[in-house]
Amino acid sequence: MSIYPLKKNKFIYSLFIYIFIPLTPLAAFEKRDYVLIDRLVRSCYKNAELCNAALLKINNYQKNAAMNEKFSCQTRLLGLEANLIMAKNSNLKKEDAKSIIQAMRKFC
Repeated sequence: MSIYPLKKNKFIYSLFIYIFIPLTPLAAFEKRDYVLIDRLVRSCYKNAELCNAALLKINNYQKNAAMNEKFSCQTRLLGLEANLIMAKNSNLKKEDAKSIIQAMRKFC
């Protein structure tokens, strides 16, 4: 008889996981994400070969923001990607990247 309540609890937990967790909105950014993006941008400006890794990571954040319908955040990330592409091609605009990262803190 003790097996039945265990199966019932397992069913309830599974139901919770499959129904409620996907319905909770995912945060586009957290504090550690800003730190990571800032570190990636700085590394890109120091060494252009590291820009590809930064671009891939920022592109993932941009896609996540689009899926969560945070379009103002997505726009800032697209601008940062464009800025890093210019940095990769030695067309540096470090001041623009700083202002974009500050805008991301506000909109993301």
